[in-house]
Amino acid sequence: MGSFDRIAQYLRYLVDSRGLQLCIKDFCGFIPINKELDKALQPFLAHTNPFCMYIKQDLEKYRDCISLIKKIYNKSEQKRDCFYGVCHAGLGEYVVPITCNDLVIGSINIGFFQTNETRTEYLIRRCCSASDLLHEEKALKLYKQHILPPCSQPDEFLVGIQLVAEYLGNTYQAIQNTHWQQSPERIRYNSEDTIITHALEYIRQHYSSRISVAELAEFCHCSESYISHIFKRRTGLNINVYINKVRVELSKNYLLLTENTIAEISLSLGFNDPNYFSRVFTELIGHSPREFRQRFKDNAQVIASLPEELNHPIIQ
Repeated sequence: MGSFDRIAQYLRYLVDSRGLQLCIKDFCGFIPINKELDKALQPFLAHTNPFCMYIKQDLEKYRDCISLIKKIYNKSEQKRDCFYGVCHAGLGEYVVPITCNDLVIGSINIGFFQTNETRTEYLIRRCCSASDLLHEEKALKLYKQHILPPCSQPDEFLVGIQLVAEYLGNTYQAIQNTHWQQSPERIRYNSEDTIITHALEYIRQHYSSRISVAELAEFCHCSESYISHIFKRRTGLNINVYINKVRVELSKNYLLLTENTIAEISLSLGFNDPNYFSRVFTELIGHSPREFRQRFKDNAQVIASLPEELNHPIIQ
């Protein structure tokens, strides 16, 4: 396991065991430079919990979220140390700046902490009242289901997060020679990280349905050409190939752990044509689905969760 994977493992531990939400903001584009770093941190480059995803389906609320990047950068420049803030939807986060040679290159945001739940619910209602897409009852339900109070106090994790921030700053210093020198006018206020992370999460949630590039672009609030471009650059795969790869990885479980027919499996995973599923499976795995089942079924072990590719998106 590489050092980047260990960092991701630690962040995942905080999410799973401490009830924290983590989001890394990259102000200068240093994460995509290194493919291993990009792969390790990809699950943490945007908030993808169901409540945040629901609020951000409204374009104006999505833009409000993206506009916070500049505000976080400016406050990080001013503070140069951990600070606390609340977003437009009422969710509170601690922000730990990532610095390198006195430059602020990113931040690690840790949440969600509510100092005033009544105020938070008021802000959620206000968000919904100004939107034709959002419904107050559903938003509040998702909030209560998925934005749970963390089971840790800040002093129990902030030192560890500061060490991660220091490590990422040192990583940027090591790769600076392959990247332009950061300057204030080059700070990234775009939404590329959010778009790619949202796209991967959407695929993870809807792999069993037909997913078109147009549908994915609409969900991510961008053009089809833009999402296709950044998806290929960040994952090494075009969108349809990535979707098929996710489905094929899932199909291994069904082939080895169920008695379902190959046609039933292909249809349950979003392949409308079993013959097409068999061709794709053979191209990616090197065996047909039938051969794979016959060869490996006796040695199969029960897998209690989704494949790793769905919990941690495939980046090549």
